[in-house]
Amino acid sequence: FGSSSIGLIGPRRPIGPLKGSSAMRPMAAVSFVAAVTAADGFRAAPLAGLQLSSAPETLQGSVTRDVAAVESPTVTAGGTTAIGASAAGIAALLVLGVARRRTPRSNNRRTRGAVARCAMEVGTEDPETGEKNYVNPWDEKVTVTEEMADDLQPEMTGYRYQSYGGPVYKQVPVVEGLKFPLDPKLYRGALEPPPAGAKWGDGRSPDGNWYMEVDGNKVQYWQGVGRRKVACAIVRIVKGQGQFIVNGKDAMEYFNGETLHWVKAVEPMAALSVKNDYDILVKAFGGGLSGQAGAIRLGVARALQEHNYDWRPLLKKAKYLTRDWRMSERKKPGLHKARKEKPYHKR
Repeated sequence: FGSSSIGLIGPRRPIGPLKGSSAMRPMAAVSFVAAVTAADGFRAAPLAGLQLSSAPETLQGSVTRDVAAVESPTVTAGGTTAIGASAAGIAALLVLGVARRRTPRSNNRRTRGAVARCAMEVGTEDPETGEKNYVNPWDEKVTVTEEMADDLQPEMTGYRYQSYGGPVYKQVPVVEGLKFPLDPKLYRGALEPPPAGAKWGDGRSPDGNWYMEVDGNKVQYWQGVGRRKVACAIVRIVKGQGQFIVNGKDAMEYFNGETLHWVKAVEPMAALSVKNDYDILVKAFGGGLSGQAGAIRLGVARALQEHNYDWRPLLKKAKYLTRDWRMSERKKPGLHKARKEKPYHKR
């Protein structure tokens, strides 16, 4: 009876084929056939030869007792069946209803999973045309013009981005294993990836830009992070009149009047002659004033590159985008400092 197509047509909607666990299917089928047979005024003698091999051994005894009870129904004067046959029919309907209610839920769950999987693609690239089904927002190019000096034009290094073969969702490369939209119980913030071509991360908005509120107004800024020795600086540049603020103080006051540190920190903007067109907001920590000045210089250069990628050739040529790898050498045991020794006296 597991593959039987017996069904009931009710007043609202049909009940589909018999479904349920292996223990419920034989019991429901036997009860249903017994009820219909008794209701039509026929004896259920043919049910005695019914094969119950598909039912578990523990249920075959109970099913046999039910069949034996149905074989000799009590018939009233009007020809109607007894209470036992009616109860068997009601029990069959209840079993079929429970099995019917269980199936759509699991089917819907499988359908939702199939839809989520179908939305994902695999990153591909056409070897002939070079067309991709995804967009790499960090794959930026410098606009070469005739007015650009020869020594500032970008040099071809021969390096090209490796072809991407991971999952792609709406032309956006995503981490393998994620399904969109994300579950709000597990993730905070945006539940969908940013639009194709927009950068993400580092506190960016969904459109790929940075914004902050100044006097109730939404202002765009550009950010860069720089490091030098053990110092670190988070730099933000905003269109303004040339203010330079470090940790809430004016830069000259923060550097204790050390002009060399101040000049070193704003050197990339001075090279582009845009010092008075932007305000610089810095949060510096770690190391000393000299290390923080070098960290601010790298952060300013990276923020300028984020603002206008065409400035990259000049910044790269002047090595403003190069992280200074030199570090303070550690002190050695038996020495005053890293290299300084105790003075030698013969007598």
